Amino acid sequence: MVSLAAFVSEAQRYGDPLLPPLRETVDDVRAAIDDPAQRVVVAEAGAWSDWRPDRILGAVRVRLALDDDDDDGGGEAGAAALVGHVGRLVVVPDAQGRGLGAALLAAIEDAARRAGAVRMQLFTGVESEGPIRLYQRAGYRVSDREGDLGRVDDRGVRLVVLAKPLA
Repeated sequence: MVSLAAFVSEAQRYGDPLLPPLRETVDDVRAAIDDPAQRVVVAEAGAWSDWRPDRILGAVRVRLALDDDDDDGGGEAGAAALVGHVGRLVVVPDAQGRGLGAALLAAIEDAARRAGAVRMQLFTGVESEGPIRLYQRAGYRVSDREGDLGRVDDRGVRLVVLAKPLA
């Protein structure tokens, strides 16, 4: 339900009620949690006194994968490097604007770093100005790697790819 609440505004922005996060099932989420190549961070309301203690306010996940063209991730060009692919950063609408998205992003970066990742990467729709600002404030920059520029998803949404080296 967190993804549904968080992505409805994106679906409205793009005029597409079938964005991938809105098609994701509970089984898909369970599979991501159980996948050893992924890490999932969940924010519960315990630390946020405005909400009931058992409420999930947000989540994010990262999929770890080798990238054999590490020309912007802090390793040698052409060397295989572990990259964290950020996905499904969600915060329920009534908790947005309080720093929770930035905290979730920092937590998933830390999990990826501990797993050995040297770079984080993500994509989002070019019209998603709020999320893009969040990522840029966190140190992500538009990737100019071949294949990243001018990407379009399976539904015709133009994407921007952002990346951040991990120190």
